[in-house]
Amino acid sequence: MEIRVYISCCGAEKTLAAVQQAVKQAGVAAHVEVVNDYAEIARAGIVSTPAIKIDGRTVISGRVPQVADLVTSLITAASKATTT
Repeated sequence: MEIRVYISCCGAEKTLAAVQQAVKQAGVAAHVEVVNDYAEIARAGIVSTPAIKIDGRTVISGRVPQVADLVTSLITAASKATTT
């Protein structure tokens, strides 16, 4: 599973901590990449940060996520990956 965390300034540490905690709670194998280059953020179609994409799909944008929301998104993405 590929997780990209797009951060610019506000909420960066909290967002990354939430992602790491959610991956642990969900028990999924994931590669987490932090993106903080403005040009790359724009190319990804992100208009407000922090934002998170799981396997190319934006699941959070413009707010620090709740761990429970991320766990649900991770489990959903993992189940889709195993059925395709």
